[in-house]
Amino acid sequence: MKKMNLLVMSLVSAAALSFSSCSNNDDLGGGSGNQSQVKGFYMTLAVQTPTSNGTRTAQSNETSATAAESDVTSGTLYLVDANGEVAFSKNISAAEWEASKIPTQGQAGKTQIQIQVEKVAAGAKYKVYFLANTTDAKPWENILTAKEKFAQPYVTANNFVMFNQNDATRDGNGYTVVFTDANKDSNVPAQVTYNKEISPIKIERIAARIDEPNPASNKITGYVGENATEAEKRAMANALDKVKELKQTRYAISNLANQSYIMQKWADATTLTIPSGTGFTYYNPAAEFGSEKKFENADRFTAATAAFAHKDYVFENNSSTSSSTSPSTMYFEYKVTLKDMTNADFPKDGTFYRYNNVIYKSFADILKAYKDVAGLFKGQTADQLKAELENAKKPETGEGAKDVETKLADFRTKYDIEVFNEGKTYYKQVIQDQYLKKGEESIPNVIQRNSIYQLTVNNIFNIGAQVPNGKIDENALFYLDVTVSVNPWVLNSQNVNLGE
Repeated sequence: MKKMNLLVMSLVSAAALSFSSCSNNDDLGGGSGNQSQVKGFYMTLAVQTPTSNGTRTAQSNETSATAAESDVTSGTLYLVDANGEVAFSKNISAAEWEASKIPTQGQAGKTQIQIQVEKVAAGAKYKVYFLANTTDAKPWENILTAKEKFAQPYVTANNFVMFNQNDATRDGNGYTVVFTDANKDSNVPAQVTYNKEISPIKIERIAARIDEPNPASNKITGYVGENATEAEKRAMANALDKVKELKQTRYAISNLANQSYIMQKWADATTLTIPSGTGFTYYNPAAEFGSEKKFENADRFTAATAAFAHKDYVFENNSSTSSSTSPSTMYFEYKVTLKDMTNADFPKDGTFYRYNNVIYKSFADILKAYKDVAGLFKGQTADQLKAELENAKKPETGEGAKDVETKLADFRTKYDIEVFNEGKTYYKQVIQDQYLKKGEESIPNVIQRNSIYQLTVNNIFNIGAQVPNGKIDENALFYLDVTVSVNPWVLNSQNVNLGE
């Protein structure tokens, strides 16, 4: 019996010691019998998605982003230590994100989530990054490579990839968090700070948006430039006399970077850095649209519908160095209607010519104007020239057949004449961000992420080139007057004078 009593007492004592030890365990959360065991610390992740006014450039001409462009459906949190290594990361599922949206996500979306953190040390400072709608090992260092020309698959609806904003107004590396023992209590989570103040992480889209151009003008406009030469004035007068109207039919965008840093990078305060290593290239490089006399890859043009209706998403680009030949550029295709097509060579499809900066509807008119010039066009008659061009405009089949554009280029070269097939003419305009400046001067040929670029054609000063990369005669006048606007998202609106 004594032995039994001693055994019972020993067991009771052991139980009491065990309970006492457990109740003093730091890994237990506080709270009136509602304790939950944790493995580490708690923190609050607050993310501010890009809105119509929460962007790098606070312009007055704001354009709201759509919900599909702004929504975050999932993401990854990264805590990075002083050595640049990931101390902790967490993939936040679509379900977790949806349950935590404050308010419902969209144009003004802000999300706050409480996260349980492991493998971090109390008192240490960690940089905080958030990558939305995808994941990556080290997004603050790495790049993304597009699988298609328009930044796909990183710009799908409700899944635009976004990362810490990093520019002159916001340091993407400036978000930090420090954990204390108090943060082991879920009621006292650690907070992310920026410049020592609690702050949501501002994220931005890694892509820019280029909208369908706005054809605000469809007439030839008289040139008012102070430095116009007499030759330019004559060319202008001829265009004003001959052209009834122009209609924008298609457009294309060239020199689209296939890679982008996930976090925007800068060589200095005003010099945007884009990837340049192995694997970097351009989709739709300008050279692939043909030569000075030949049109190639017409299928890369997009049919015009309405001003700013169609939207293309692209990676940012910097072609501002003097040696660079790859600025992102928009090509415009217009259908020209002449005032008078009486006795024209091709009245049905509207084909016309330009010779020595003068517009003609027939070879007979050209030969009449140059009747005193012997051997013009290799001595061919108007009928012979028309028949040869008719043949060039017809598709060929069989072995050794040439495509129409090759035959047209051969004809243009042979007779040194501009042929505007089916009445089509082309202009081009470099797209640029006029708000990126060095001092008072705009830095040319740069487009930035999280920006909308809208080009408005203000004036058309003359007929453009016969093909997209056609050479414009120095004496043929200016061709294009374009305005580019920049708004948050950020929007860039560019007014264009065609023919300038």
